[in-house]
Amino acid sequence: MGLVLCLTACREKTAEEMAQETLLEALEALERNDHDGYLKHVDMGVDMDVAKARYMKKALRQHVGWRRSERAAVVAINMIDVKRECDSICTVFYQYTFADGTREVGAQKMVRHGEEWMIRLRN
Repeated sequence: MGLVLCLTACREKTAEEMAQETLLEALEALERNDHDGYLKHVDMGVDMDVAKARYMKKALRQHVGWRRSERAAVVAINMIDVKRECDSICTVFYQYTFADGTREVGAQKMVRHGEEWMIRLRN
């Protein structure tokens, strides 16, 4: 019995699961107002200097503030599906559930650099 549990629990995560986990960590960081935690998962295509990081943090604060004013607080973030385009690019579909019972579905393109998945915020 223990061997069966270990084989199930000890398996390596799939690329799709790793992309979902990365996105969930980033979205949860954003909900905690941990902008650095969110941005560490973002691929902007270029390195962020201090000015760009400051701009991104301001934009994130504004976005989250707007969403909270339009909807109740986020009570759950669920990963729904993943569609792989190739070995290094996929789209993760997710759903926010708000305290007022409303739901919002989103999709986020993810890109893999080596073994690390990142949110792609560029074309």
